[in-house]
Amino acid sequence: MTIAQDSIDPRAVAHAWLTAFADAITNGDVTGIVDTFLPFGWFKDVLTFTWNFRSLEGPEKISAYLSDSGKFAPGYISSVKPYEDRWVRPSAVPAGKQTSVEVPFTYETPVAVGKGYARLLEGPEGRWKALSVCMFLTDLKGHEEQQFESGIYGGHTLAWADVYAERRLKVETDPQVLIVGSSQVGMTVAAVCKQNGYRALLIEKTPRVGDIWRNRYPTLALHTTRRQHELLYQPYPTTWPQFTPKDKFADWSESYALHQDLVVWTSSQIDGKPVYHEDSRRWDVTINRNGTKATVHPTYIVMATGGLGSPVLVPLPGFSEFKGTTLHAQDYRGGISYEGKNVVVVGAANSSIDICQDLCFHKAKSVTMIQRSATCVIGGETVEKHLMEIFKDDEPSTVGDLKFTTLPLGLYKKLEMARTQEMWEADKELFDKLRKGGLKLYMGPNGEGQSVMAFERGGGYWIDKGGADLIARGEIKVKQGTEPSAYTPSGLKFKDGSELEADVVIFATGFMTIRETALKIFGEDTLKNIGRLHGLDQEGEFNAFRPSGHPGLWFATGAASIARMLSKPLVIQLKALDLGLMTL
Repeated sequence: MTIAQDSIDPRAVAHAWLTAFADAITNGDVTGIVDTFLPFGWFKDVLTFTWNFRSLEGPEKISAYLSDSGKFAPGYISSVKPYEDRWVRPSAVPAGKQTSVEVPFTYETPVAVGKGYARLLEGPEGRWKALSVCMFLTDLKGHEEQQFESGIYGGHTLAWADVYAERRLKVETDPQVLIVGSSQVGMTVAAVCKQNGYRALLIEKTPRVGDIWRNRYPTLALHTTRRQHELLYQPYPTTWPQFTPKDKFADWSESYALHQDLVVWTSSQIDGKPVYHEDSRRWDVTINRNGTKATVHPTYIVMATGGLGSPVLVPLPGFSEFKGTTLHAQDYRGGISYEGKNVVVVGAANSSIDICQDLCFHKAKSVTMIQRSATCVIGGETVEKHLMEIFKDDEPSTVGDLKFTTLPLGLYKKLEMARTQEMWEADKELFDKLRKGGLKLYMGPNGEGQSVMAFERGGGYWIDKGGADLIARGEIKVKQGTEPSAYTPSGLKFKDGSELEADVVIFATGFMTIRETALKIFGEDTLKNIGRLHGLDQEGEFNAFRPSGHPGLWFATGAASIARMLSKPLVIQLKALDLGLMTL
């Protein structure tokens, strides 16, 4: 039965459900807790019961998880209260053909405080029950995150320059956390560390913070809306573009490091293999800082070198005979150099279509995209519409973070799979253009769509910003269903026996994973107990930002939004380890 949204009193629904939930969870009543969920409901826990990230589907798994946690007992959870602020309150929202009531709340454990967020649907018997509940710790008692300083130091006798110089010296000589990589993820982790009292040193191999973006192809713009990719603590000006050009994001990243008082060594890399001492829980790490070596002894190393490591190059026979130019998309610096040339771009995801568009604009003689399998494509306006429903322009990004991070991604995937046909219909005109040009389309391996693929794979899709029109007109040609097998003196030969003339071959074939990057630094002995480090686990939780399998070694990967949501839980885990609350 569909309930009219305006006929629901969300506060009354929230009060009734939260009262039952609070009674059961504070009394350690597993049966009572399960009774507040729908039979297909999900429970997501971020550090509350097991110092881990878990998502459980269905009453049996929820019951077993709580019972086996060792902490689910009367009194462990206390002070369960409704939560409201300017932006967040009990609310009735559309949920497909139904209406959901969203219920924010707070709670405590003996050592921490946390927030919760429930999504309710009305069951067949007329009782509202949870489709999903998330509980996540926000601070450890007595070790809360600092919000801001007064700005007045030493009784108004010390200048900020002197205060910062002293702090920087402590970080550089005795860092507690070494963060490798100053991308949006590394800097967010560093900023959270600083606000939580940790001395965090960032090292970056390029000469400037933001170079990882500056060095990409000129027309690159972030494919998500501005609120979605803001950096923690530092929102954009109101005049900021909706889709941020990569050079603006690079400069903003550099300003972020400055204004968040982060200590960054640029032109710096780990030199040699770090050594971990289990007795002292410290590392010996030598850093080559622009030719000068320094050794530091952090307790923790956080690898934030990007979810994607070195570029994947496709070795093909006949390379020495090829008379043209070949490069990876990472090294593409714009189409102006390729005017009047025949260019083949191998790959059919975001980088490929951006490069193909740029080549057309700069009057390449011919542009051919090689699509080896199938691609998930979504319209730019469609992405903007969906993201703006969560990350609204008139709300802080933390509001969108709360609503999205509390939704179990396993549930989100199921909800998106149920929308497959809706996705096809939403961008039908776009898909007709692409099919006309010969592109093979799909909505992901399970029909889950682009947004889930972004979390699970980090690629295999593109967000269209005009490329479909060029394909439909034949300005970008698509060679589909085959792949290069060898170079010829004048181009490429393919596995289907065909050949293409090419002056330039650009491989938009993706990147290796962060594991390969770490393997080069730490070696197989260190990584032998470490599994997959990117994407999602079987429960739909991120593999990064949690214990890696090696003490003292952590991994942080993903987009800016993921860093905003998960950097604080990572640092809470470090605190819990240091306080003896958590063991590995």
